[in-house]
Amino acid sequence: MINNKPSQGNSWLVRAMALCIACILWVYVMNEQNPLTTRTFNVPLSTSNLSSDKVVKDLPPSVNVKINGPRGQVANMNEDMIVAYVDFSGAEKGRNTYNVQAKSSVGEVVEVSPALLQLEVDEMAEQKMEIEPRIMGVPNSGVTVGKMDLSANQVTIKGASTRIAEVGKVVVLVDISNRDKNFEDDAAVVAVNKDGREMYDIKIEPSKVHVNVVVLKQLGTNTVPIKPSLSGEVPSGFTVESIRVTPNMVKLTAEPSLLANIVEIKSAPIVLEKLTGDVELKVPLNIPDKVLADTHNALVEIKLKKLE
Repeated sequence: MINNKPSQGNSWLVRAMALCIACILWVYVMNEQNPLTTRTFNVPLSTSNLSSDKVVKDLPPSVNVKINGPRGQVANMNEDMIVAYVDFSGAEKGRNTYNVQAKSSVGEVVEVSPALLQLEVDEMAEQKMEIEPRIMGVPNSGVTVGKMDLSANQVTIKGASTRIAEVGKVVVLVDISNRDKNFEDDAAVVAVNKDGREMYDIKIEPSKVHVNVVVLKQLGTNTVPIKPSLSGEVPSGFTVESIRVTPNMVKLTAEPSLLANIVEIKSAPIVLEKLTGDVELKVPLNIPDKVLADTHNALVEIKLKKLE
């Protein structure tokens, strides 16, 4: 009797050939329907294995990384799926050449640009410095900054030792643009070099301070004469020979609009009817409201002459 049942060996051979053909077809279909493609991403550059007592000067903020992979996957990628870094294991102080490395959760990294960087490793330093307020902007017309209180008068600056040595001062930037009333705000603290240029690579703690600003109306000054205010007539048989006022001028401080209308300051009234001879009187001055004066009294000397 003839046995037509295939042998076990032939069965496995057929299965293996079928699987191989299926894989070839899958690769063919995938390459036709989802071919390999490349795409370049701009990725933030970080440091790896950098000692806590060291800092890197002039590290670029980002590099370009080219990824190769299936078009469907690469098209849906973003920068967060890629890590670019420089490994500083065993790095010593000074300038050296370092490789830029990158890893991707999808596809294959085929190129990093730039691939090499000349970088300087320096020792980390810190220093405490006093804060200087710096006013920015222009307030509304007719006002000025009267007082400024800061929540902190001192900050700590950190960075490369050579850069810390270049710091000229630390300033807090207070913007008063269009302000006409007292205000509070959180203002940024920045380090500047001796030429006044901001040093962005210097870390400051705290990076902001709370400011309380008192805004005053802008005041002007003017000096005007003092004029004695005389009331009535001298008694019969007398005439006024002379009048002397000491001081004869008063310095006033007020808003410019108020000062513009003041040409003199009068004293309190002096009643002439009661005079019977020469007198020296200390009389108050009539200072208008909202006006400051350097004196509020004047000495008025009146000399009488008897008629013959």
